[in-house]
Amino acid sequence: MVVSIDRGTGRIQINHEDIKGFMPAMTMSFKVRAASLLDKVEPGDKVEFTLRDDGSEVILVKIDKRN
Repeated sequence: MVVSIDRGTGRIQINHEDIKGFMPAMTMSFKVRAASLLDKVEPGDKVEFTLRDDGSEVILVKIDKRN
């Protein structure tokens, strides 16, 4: 679930379930690949998202609302 969005810094905070083999369930802030991704969602939305580890930071590269 989206907790908060900071369009100024291009970051989104998400409370997510366990990502098997990658990270446990937690609330975490992610930098987005493109600021336009933040236009798709609002705080409180349940989402599915895709992350990419670029070696120095985990980047959110895709996000979609979930019913």
